[in-house]
Amino acid sequence: MRIVYCVDSIRYIGGIQRVTVVKANALAEIPGNEVFIVVADNQRGQIQTRPSDKVRFIDLGVNYYDDDWKGRLQVLKGIMVKRRLHKKLLKKALRRIQPDVVIGVGQSEKNFLPLIKGKWKTIREFHFARNYRMTLAKSFFDRILARCGDWADKHLSLRKYDCIVTLTEEDRQLNWQDMARVKVMPNPSSFVCEKSSSLDSHVIISAGRLNYVKNFGSLIKAFGIVHKAHPDWRLRIVGEGDERALLEKTVRELDLSECVDLPGFSKDVREELLKASVFVLSSRIEGFPMVIGEAMECGLPVVSYACHCGPRDIVTDGKDGFLVTTGDEASLAGKISRLIEDDGLRTRMGRQAKEKAARYHPDAIARRWMVLFEDLVADQ
Repeated sequence: MRIVYCVDSIRYIGGIQRVTVVKANALAEIPGNEVFIVVADNQRGQIQTRPSDKVRFIDLGVNYYDDDWKGRLQVLKGIMVKRRLHKKLLKKALRRIQPDVVIGVGQSEKNFLPLIKGKWKTIREFHFARNYRMTLAKSFFDRILARCGDWADKHLSLRKYDCIVTLTEEDRQLNWQDMARVKVMPNPSSFVCEKSSSLDSHVIISAGRLNYVKNFGSLIKAFGIVHKAHPDWRLRIVGEGDERALLEKTVRELDLSECVDLPGFSKDVREELLKASVFVLSSRIEGFPMVIGEAMECGLPVVSYACHCGPRDIVTDGKDGFLVTTGDEASLAGKISRLIEDDGLRTRMGRQAKEKAARYHPDAIARRWMVLFEDLVADQ
């Protein structure tokens, strides 16, 4: 089967780029598949997650982000001009490849991809819960923009795809009742790990971009409660982002500078996870938090806010982790403390987390995708 992924770029460290490459690599290992990644942006600089040699790579050289530093007007102008160029070049590439299926990951191509006509089937991936715009809106103006964006998505784009793929059953049931042809497909873990954490280090870990969505300020406040009872434990938040200064200020104000680490971006998240004993997710909203699956793959029990959407699909409360009402910092601290205080519980949950992680291995997810592709292609 000939499979094409369309993505803005893979030179960045975001989850969309990483998971696209992981899926493409796994699908390329299946005999009979030809897999392509078509990017809009010239891949200058280091590519963080590399496609395997079996994945064919096409660079359209549209370069959306070249003018970002010039101001919003230049960004808007660049997008309006470059979107047309992107569509033209992508159409040319697809007609040359003649794929069976084309997958848009929901970036610059999302609105025009289904308008490029061919014999192939088109799939739109949603990497966030469908209501993410409204959930993240901070002002009245943001809410107006969110409603406009949701309306345009629904009426001008989504209905033209042959299939919509969302990441969780929770999202499908909550937000997709008005749409047909919606399938659920979780993200794969970005690695398979033979080892498991010893769970004896006094380290609590979280990982992700330091931004509003990940809500690390709430985690730091919850850890402040944990620290009073367990001063020998540390919190380590791996990642980089625009809220670093704000988080550093929160750490200082809570007098936690000696026990909270913000080491920045890590090229080896697996090793970071293996050195910890508890993983915590504090996000306001998610699509499918890959990092939970990666923590489980390393044998870590998970404590997570039960945000929309993702954690409920992955974590079985009381078995391989704990789910806590989003924003309830006292409860988050309480569940973390319970795992700190009960070595047997921590070990048991870590073992069960490791067992569950196998369902998110790349080869397992690739097999599920192949069933979807074959069903779509057969439905002429």
